[in-house]
Amino acid sequence: MPFFAVLELKGLDLLFTLRGPLPAPESVIIVAIDEASMAEIGQQWPWPRSLHAQLIQKLNQAGARVIGFDILFSEPSQPAEDQAFARAVQESGNVVLVSALAAVDDPMFRHTLRVDPMPLLRDVATVGNPFVGIDRDGVVRRARLLAPDMPSFALQVVRRALQHSPQSEHATLPLARQLKPIDFLQEHLINYQGPPKTIKAVSYYQALQFERMLPPGLFADKIVLVGRWLEAIPEPQRLSGDMFLTPFSWVNGEAAAGVEIQAEIIADLLAEQFLTEPAPLARTLILLSLALLTGLLLVWINPVAATLASVLIAALCVACAEWLFAHLGLCLPVVAALVIVALVHGGLLLLRALNAERERRQMLEEMNRDLEDKIAARTQELSSANQELQQRHQQIETAYQELGRAQQQLTQAEKMASLGLLVAGVAHELNNPISYVHGNLDLIEDYTERLAAALDGRNPAADPDKIRATLRELITSCRDGTTRVKKIVLDLRTFSRTDDTGLVLADLHEGLESTLTLLEAQYRGRISVHREYGGLPRVECYPGQINQIFMNLLQNAAQAIPGQGEVWIRTCTVTPGERVRIAIRDNGVGIAEEHMNRLFDPFFTTKAVGAGTGLGLSISYGIAQKHGGKIEVTRCLDGGSEFTLELPIRQPRGAS
Repeated sequence: MPFFAVLELKGLDLLFTLRGPLPAPESVIIVAIDEASMAEIGQQWPWPRSLHAQLIQKLNQAGARVIGFDILFSEPSQPAEDQAFARAVQESGNVVLVSALAAVDDPMFRHTLRVDPMPLLRDVATVGNPFVGIDRDGVVRRARLLAPDMPSFALQVVRRALQHSPQSEHATLPLARQLKPIDFLQEHLINYQGPPKTIKAVSYYQALQFERMLPPGLFADKIVLVGRWLEAIPEPQRLSGDMFLTPFSWVNGEAAAGVEIQAEIIADLLAEQFLTEPAPLARTLILLSLALLTGLLLVWINPVAATLASVLIAALCVACAEWLFAHLGLCLPVVAALVIVALVHGGLLLLRALNAERERRQMLEEMNRDLEDKIAARTQELSSANQELQQRHQQIETAYQELGRAQQQLTQAEKMASLGLLVAGVAHELNNPISYVHGNLDLIEDYTERLAAALDGRNPAADPDKIRATLRELITSCRDGTTRVKKIVLDLRTFSRTDDTGLVLADLHEGLESTLTLLEAQYRGRISVHREYGGLPRVECYPGQINQIFMNLLQNAAQAIPGQGEVWIRTCTVTPGERVRIAIRDNGVGIAEEHMNRLFDPFFTTKAVGAGTGLGLSISYGIAQKHGGKIEVTRCLDGGSEFTLELPIRQPRGAS
């Protein structure tokens, strides 16, 4: 079954739900073989057929016009039971029994067999087949009244009812005045009165004792159907094919018993109220008219209003379909109508989108033509601007190179300025050892003469061994002095080197010690240096530039201490294998709060005029950044300040 056909069937179920239940027919009543009867009678199914014979007698006593058994009696039971049931059916003369169709499925063929009641019963009763059509979604919506070789169960019941009617004008079937004979062979839509359990029903055991358990006249002149109405029968005793879904089942989830569906068909036959569907041509014309009217209405309004109008038209279609369904029994294709409205609305939106796209493309083509001329002119302008930019770029590149050279010269000049400040101290450091070396030379010359005189015999009183010992002491003193001079010179060369060889692995502790040696004149006798060296690896850097940072920081620390003071130098690794940290702290006068943010600005200084250039910390900050590190300053709570330098142990590849 195609997808849209399933949707159309669900549209029919929607119409039933919108219409709601109708009053139960008064002409039909069901005697239900239900759980209560199973419990009251206390016998296993199938019950003795004499019990059914007793029921026939009771119903005839109550005035039932026709009794229909929606139970297949195809197999014989106990002979006495069968005889009692057949005798009751024959004496009653108004009993209709049901037959069935059994299908034999084989890979090669499909064979359908008709299963009738056993011959003893078939000869004394009217027989009909409960023809119902089950759609692929499992819902019973259609029934057939007549097969080529057998009428339906409902048709036989109605025929018997009309034959037993005291009114002669009902001698023929009322439906025959409406339908052609061929229509009896077709399926008809069942006009369900309501959801399952709409048809009035009583329990089987109540019908057996109707005199004391049911109201008087309940069965009088009624069509009575007897069938199974079991909702919770045990699995081994389950009666297959006895419960069916109806158009109302999708709302309440309940299934209807087969006997109730037969009661619905009988009520439709008696009231001549089967549902009708428009012919295919009429159906097509209705849908085309709807599409045309919807398109004419929506084409003149804007998309937002068209959407609201489409919703209104869809609601109007559902309302009209429901009214025709409820009052005339006409089933219009409501789902197809909704799909038509949606397709028309979507088609118009698509058409408008295509028109808008075409207009947009036309506008773009016009804009492109205008842009081509503008682009040509702009290209010429950009070409001229590009040439100018190249010239400016060349100028900027030259200026950048000059700036780099100037920065290197400035760094070296600052280093030389630092050395200039050290000249006096270094001169004093060099003068001391050179002075006593010079003084010792005179003594050495004198003692050399004395030794020569003692050895030549000119001075017999002199002791040669004592003279030799004195000479050795003088020579050792001269050697110590020259060693001191040599160390100062080497430290000066280490500090002032220009790093022309590039990045090297340097010992930062050695750089600190060299710097302290050069500053010894400023520290001696006034400032105590506390070394807290950690195990630093050799760091890849420009040693001369790093030494300049050490010089600036240690010199600033000495100048920040007006009298006696202390300086702490602490080194450690911050992240093992990645960075090192050098912290230099003093207990001098400290740094004012308002100067903290400007401390690394070029040419900023708090020293007296001529005492500093204001470039030391700025250059140190740049050197730290060039190495991928950083330099920070904090104010100490007990006075003084602390500068912290962090450097990576290895420079990234490509660093220069």
